[in-house]
Amino acid sequence: MQSKYGGYMGRIARFDLSTGVLSDYPWTDHDRELFIGGKIAATKIMFDNFTGSEQPFSEENMIIISTGPLTGTGVPSSSRFDISTISPLTGITTSSNCGGRFGYYLKKAGFDALIITGKCSEHSWLEIDNDKFRLHNADDIWGLKTSETQTKLSEKIREQKPGKSVKHGQLCIGPAGENLVRYAAVVSDDRVNGRGGIGAVFGWKNLKGITVSGNKPFNVSNPEKTRELCRKWFSYLRSHP
Repeated sequence: MQSKYGGYMGRIARFDLSTGVLSDYPWTDHDRELFIGGKIAATKIMFDNFTGSEQPFSEENMIIISTGPLTGTGVPSSSRFDISTISPLTGITTSSNCGGRFGYYLKKAGFDALIITGKCSEHSWLEIDNDKFRLHNADDIWGLKTSETQTKLSEKIREQKPGKSVKHGQLCIGPAGENLVRYAAVVSDDRVNGRGGIGAVFGWKNLKGITVSGNKPFNVSNPEKTRELCRKWFSYLRSHP
């Protein structure tokens, strides 16, 4: 499912929290031409899968975490990702954009987007390491604030690979999401997906957080031209008053 286009890893992962089954979501280069990453790709996926009867707090509701083709290329302000779902605040679809490292490392793991369905049978957090997806019990971090949770998740990642420095992205919810507050946010580093109560959907699905790491190379069609454009825009931004 690789793409002929630069800027894409060529895979969208679909992970069912209820069964633990990981699969590839079908997404062609024609889809990439029509729906160029991020929020637009997520909107198309929701359009194709929702009937209009799905409820925000249901196993059928999807959480779609998506990146754009510039994510990971080094282009200024491009290290971003989008989370889309059915909002418990409005009852219709919502999306929220966020900076930080998560989108970058999702692509380093080999994925342009991640679709999450189902519901964990217990409090859990999801570890993604390239093609490996593992659900872990999260009872010991359930109830923690987002800053404390992220510290604990980083410690857990280091425990998985003792003696190694594991670069990774992460996101999580705090007590508001756990208690289904309908405007609860998802936090990644010091950035926030704050719209539409996305954090409450995580909480209903018993998903405390996600970590992601990987070492897949990025595909850029014209690396030299990309570097040239990046140098131009960095120079412009540094000199702008």
